Amino acid sequence: MVRALGGLLVAGAALGGWLRQRAERRRRMDTLWALSSGLSRMAEAVRLERTPLPRLLERLGRESDFFRRLGRALAAGEGAEAAWRRLAQNLPLPPEDREALAEAASGLSGDEAQVCRALTAAAERLERSLEAERAASMEREKRSAALWLSAGALLVILLI
Repeated sequence: MVRALGGLLVAGAALGGWLRQRAERRRRMDTLWALSSGLSRMAEAVRLERTPLPRLLERLGRESDFFRRLGRALAAGEGAEAAWRRLAQNLPLPPEDREALAEAASGLSGDEAQVCRALTAAAERLERSLEAERAASMEREKRSAALWLSAGALLVILLI
């Protein structure tokens, strides 16, 4: 009885580990999508509508936590570039994507063309990362499930 209960606990832990890892990958993909689409819309709004940054962040903040927090930091008096870089470093993204997003902050203090170039470059970089993540996602899901569940099954067999 104790062995069966231990086996169930190990199998549950393996399943939980796989689900947690899967949720983290999905969260990363959702973050990439929200940021890339938000940056694209931001560049478009700056170029076509000449929308001020606080109003633009308020609009984008409804869809992305990054833009919501950036808007709050600006409202609290923090500089746009410093807040942008600080918030970019706390995102659940690979280091190269966080760096590409942080580099866009340097373009915020320039003229309209410079702002649009920086935002578009960052959006394109994040879009490429999202496409690469999507392409590898299915195979990674299969391997991850096999690894977690096989390891759990092996431990259950060893316990019994």
